[in-house]
Amino acid sequence: MEQIQRIPLAQIRESVVTLRTEYDEDELRELGGSLNDDGQIQTIVVQPGDNDCYDLIIGSRRVRAAKLKGLKDIAAYVIEKRSPVDLLFIALAENLHRVDLNPFEEARAFLRLMREYKLDVKTIAKRVNKPVGYVGGRLKLLSMPEEVATLVSEGKLGLTRVGPLARLPSGEDQVRLAQSAVQNRLTASELAAQVQHELDEPARPERASHELTAVKVQARLDEFTGFLEKVPRRINVSHMNAAEKQGVLKSLLALESQVRSLRDTIRGAQSTASDTGLTPGYSEPGNNRTEWTTKDIQRINAPGRPSDQVLAVELGRSVAAIRVMRSNTQEKKKA
Repeated sequence: MEQIQRIPLAQIRESVVTLRTEYDEDELRELGGSLNDDGQIQTIVVQPGDNDCYDLIIGSRRVRAAKLKGLKDIAAYVIEKRSPVDLLFIALAENLHRVDLNPFEEARAFLRLMREYKLDVKTIAKRVNKPVGYVGGRLKLLSMPEEVATLVSEGKLGLTRVGPLARLPSGEDQVRLAQSAVQNRLTASELAAQVQHELDEPARPERASHELTAVKVQARLDEFTGFLEKVPRRINVSHMNAAEKQGVLKSLLALESQVRSLRDTIRGAQSTASDTGLTPGYSEPGNNRTEWTTKDIQRINAPGRPSDQVLAVELGRSVAAIRVMRSNTQEKKKA
């Protein structure tokens, strides 16, 4: 029968369900100061154990604070004996609700459920009433180097940035880009783009969505133009090293190529030397009128190729020309 009673601290075992791994002694002393016969608002939760002992399920901080204060017993809610996996879920759900665990303690609890009880992420998410992405995101933390873990624990690096970092092949790269994200205040999407650039991956295809209207396109372009206008006033080129300058220049070249391609699409014409439009001093990419080499054709069709914008800079051709050639070569293969 479930009931509330006072239990000697010496009879409480903490090893059965242990989620919390980090304790602040000053906070425990402060909590202990509020624990007295009349002041314990929340009871701990235990179940009957072996040898007249009780297994602690919820309330590890309160038990430690009471011991630190020198108390002999504590108010506890005694529940009927449950299975180990049920105990773990009870403790986890309580701590998630109270936001008592840090992200790494949550991650270790999720991993324990997977390893010891063979549960998948979807089942765990359902039992703790959290999205699948929440559980998966926590688990990714466990693969992060200590330096990245510290940035997350200190609140300097948000959890949404961990997902992109997990795609990097080495801990050294993860640390470097994590520190860059903190130093440069990168958003999750900006960090994801940096990781994609680091991996030299082609741009991911857009998911099917509503058609972009002219008003929306113009609004986004105006927004980005406003950002570019601020850059000269806010960037200190003298603080940039050679690699950083080269990276920015490469991105600008890719942007120019994409702008030309978009303009050509809207005008309904391929990029030609006479089509200078709104870009004074524009000249057609150097190789646009030369024959395609076998090597270049293989390059634009390679599975691990970079984005078309990067290829445009690398090969000296417009994005439109690259896409037309790729389409033609793929049609020939099908034929």
